Amino acid sequence: MGMLNLVSLTARLRDCLLFACAGLAAAQTPQFRAGVARVELTPTGSMPMYGYSNRRCGPSNGIHDPLFAKVLVLEAGESRMAIVTLDLGSIVSNNLRRGVSEKLGIPVLLLAASHTHSGPSYLAPAGTGAGLTPNATASAYLAEIESKIFSAVKEAAGSMFPARIGVGRGSIRLGYNRLLPRDDGRSRALFDNLERVPYGPLDPEYTLVRVEDDRGAVKALMVHYAVHAVVMGPTNCKFSADFPGVMQSRVEAEIPGAQCMFVQGGAGDINPLFQARKGNDTEDFATLQKMGDLLAADVLKTAKKMHAEAPAKPSIQSTSQVLTFADRWDKEKRLDVGITTVLLNGEIAIAAIPGEPHHKLQTMWKRQADVPHALFYGYTFSSGGMWPGYIPDLRNAAYGGYGADVTTRVEIGAGETIMQRHLINLYGLRGMWRDTQGKP
Repeated sequence: MGMLNLVSLTARLRDCLLFACAGLAAAQTPQFRAGVARVELTPTGSMPMYGYSNRRCGPSNGIHDPLFAKVLVLEAGESRMAIVTLDLGSIVSNNLRRGVSEKLGIPVLLLAASHTHSGPSYLAPAGTGAGLTPNATASAYLAEIESKIFSAVKEAAGSMFPARIGVGRGSIRLGYNRLLPRDDGRSRALFDNLERVPYGPLDPEYTLVRVEDDRGAVKALMVHYAVHAVVMGPTNCKFSADFPGVMQSRVEAEIPGAQCMFVQGGAGDINPLFQARKGNDTEDFATLQKMGDLLAADVLKTAKKMHAEAPAKPSIQSTSQVLTFADRWDKEKRLDVGITTVLLNGEIAIAAIPGEPHHKLQTMWKRQADVPHALFYGYTFSSGGMWPGYIPDLRNAAYGGYGADVTTRVEIGAGETIMQRHLINLYGLRGMWRDTQGKP
């Protein structure tokens, strides 16, 4: 055989070997896939309204805009998780958690409520356990939405596609800190701020998670932002998703085919700057539209600059647990708080907390989670336990006010303990904890 033929054969063998190795590596790399679905949750009849003890118009008397559950299922190899965003005030459902895990093979389920105060009331008050109010209508409604949400998760899991993912950030101040220091050295809540004064500290940043198919079509855009969904006040008795609903509708109209989803953050002490308090539907819902449009416009501006990529190392890792705390006022009582920490593709860390965490717990997570993208899921049921109500940071718990000492149940320091546990879990998912000492 001539030297030229030998060189050519060697080159071909090398190319074949490289091709085979590349194919083997591709086969061993988990594929990143996603699926989306939605279902309407608007009650078909009148129900008590969520959120205001002083609601002036009684039970619901109509529908302004529909309430939805929107599902995003993510898959990396054999690992799967489901994120469900809900136009509801709160959610507790062990039935869904178990059903989705056992019947659909999805062990991680994040049920993220937007905390709209214009939704139905159907759960027991915070701090009294995870059961229902003794009301047949409430019981029937919970069973109905559990069935609907399960079916939507099943639909999303049955229509998966190869996916790309990207994360973007923007900032817009559409809220104020409602816990104001007073002359006596204590804080008190300012619920109505019709002059739109931007009081106090908050986290104005929003984070977007964009999921595309392999052709570049946007299938889901998740908006993470921390402002109480209380633009509509106690004079409103029409079901509405509040400003997150307006924002989602506009984004979906301007990005055809995309499912916009809203995740509430650490909004326990943050109220919206735009507040509808006229008692006139025309004027009040126009105010709601303005708030939602402002957020949507900024989100769309940021979304247009984003791009998504197939993750280099697709993975879904998680840790779930139930933490037990004492009742702040009745030391004999205990509150079980379920949390879930997720690490997605080694780069996106999610801290999921039920109840109403204050904004400093969100900034603590974002500051200390040593990953490119730290997402904070407040108002999110994931791993059992109860809905614990407000979860203040230490400073707010000390200075007091609504949601800081008034109406709270969980013991002092619980918020920081929860966040420390999330950080411990995150470093564990990254393989950082070792059984032996490291090098000096």
